[in-house]
Amino acid sequence: MQADARISYAEMAKRLNLPESTIRYRVKRLIDTQVIRRAMALVDPRKVGFDVSAVVMVKVDPNYISRAVREVASFEEAQHVFQTTGEYDIICVIHVRDMKALNEFRQRVKMLQGVKDVVVWVITELIKIEPTLPIY
Repeated sequence: MQADARISYAEMAKRLNLPESTIRYRVKRLIDTQVIRRAMALVDPRKVGFDVSAVVMVKVDPNYISRAVREVASFEEAQHVFQTTGEYDIICVIHVRDMKALNEFRQRVKMLQGVKDVVVWVITELIKIEPTLPIY
C-alpha cells in the first residue's frame, strides 16, 4: 500500500495469497490503530504552483515550546513540522507560491510568543521525496 495506495483488496489478496476478508480486516486494524494514518497521492509542489520550498528553523523560549510547535503546525504552509533537540527547537518544511509568501510565513512565525529566532534555508532543488518506510 505504501507504493500504491490505489491497490485493491483483491489484488493484495492475490499477491499475498490470502483471503480478501483477511486483507480487509488487517487494513482496517492498521487504520484503527493509526499505523496507516492516510492514503493519498504524492503531488510535486513545483508542478502545482508552489515554486518555493524551504526549511524553517525556529528557536523558542523553553516555556513556550509546546505552544509554538502547535501554532507552527497549524499553519497551512507547513508540510512537515518536527520538534527537535539541538540548536533549533522546531524545524519545518514548507512549500509556498513565491518569495513574498515565504517572507510572510517567516514573519508570522517570528511573531509567535516565545520565538527567539527564525532561520530560513530556501531549497534550490527537490532531489528526493520518499514517504515510504522500508518495512517489508
